[in-house]
Amino acid sequence: MWTAVMAAVLAGGMGAASVGAASPWRAAPLPPKKGHDSFGQVAAVGAKDIWAAAYRPALLERFDGRRWWSMPTPGAITALSATPSGDVWALTSGQAHRWDGKSWRAMRSVAKRAHVILAAVPGGAWLSEQGRLSRYDGRRWHPVPAPADLKVSGIRVQGGAVWVVGRHETGTADHDPLGRSTPAVLRWNGRALDRVPVSVSANTRSMLQIDDLVVGKGGDLWLSGHSVLDGDRLPVLHRRGAKWTTLTPPRTRPPDGIEPDGAGGVWFDYGLDQPLWRNRAGKWTKVAAPEPPPGRALGLFSYTGSGVTAHIPGTTLLVRAGATHISPGRLINPETGTRADESTDRLLVTGPYR
Repeated sequence: MWTAVMAAVLAGGMGAASVGAASPWRAAPLPPKKGHDSFGQVAAVGAKDIWAAAYRPALLERFDGRRWWSMPTPGAITALSATPSGDVWALTSGQAHRWDGKSWRAMRSVAKRAHVILAAVPGGAWLSEQGRLSRYDGRRWHPVPAPADLKVSGIRVQGGAVWVVGRHETGTADHDPLGRSTPAVLRWNGRALDRVPVSVSANTRSMLQIDDLVVGKGGDLWLSGHSVLDGDRLPVLHRRGAKWTTLTPPRTRPPDGIEPDGAGGVWFDYGLDQPLWRNRAGKWTKVAAPEPPPGRALGLFSYTGSGVTAHIPGTTLLVRAGATHISPGRLINPETGTRADESTDRLLVTGPYR
């Protein structure tokens, strides 16, 4: 139902066109803005409520089921999060904000230079500020007790629970491969964080930091992360029952990120300019990358794969945001004389529709 609604709205009522004749992706009809603009954050309440933000310049736009609107921004947004219940939160330098239906309301001050992670939950939000966790329950903020050795790298609200991922560091440096550090996955039980054991080979355990998590049917769990030694992405860990394995799509490297597919499976995201892979019930499916407008390439001039992806709750669709730029080899646009790295237009697509 939701998939059909979203397809009809984006492909019909808004006048949007597919990105490429046979593309499974639909592009939002966003008019170009002068200068450099690129979506760096995206979040979806549902098929009829999608938010996308740009950092420089500070832009915020919202899809309401019929069209896109320019929205007031609380500043340059560095994180954006939403829930199916309609909660929308944004993070700027020094403040966490909540959308009250008409405007942004500052909810908490945070250190401007701290590593801050924000996640909206129904009726509230979670924050990690340099590893210190706190949660807002709709009335006030509460500190969340966490292991002293926990280094937080992500908060995911999925499967009716709040999950915190990262790394346990037991007093050894990140660059020490012989350290006793281990990957961290914790689940909030309503009162405390329960540790979830992660089975991984001994030669990987000390270097793996978990960055994201997806919960599937029957308690399936997928974990993506990177090596703290060199920053390289590591194969996705998969738990089915009590058995742990590593997953990588056929003839590919580990993904940049993972997202739920809305039907019990998981998407492997390799960036805007690369195909997506889905794993559902052990079966792999490949979906082509979006095709940019003629004469342009996906992503930023300096990083063609750049972009962000989020699952649209209540659907089997994803929303993907980023930018396009003048294609390599055409460093100067002959019509405007504009350099490629100075000509970026924000891009947002939804799909896949098949």
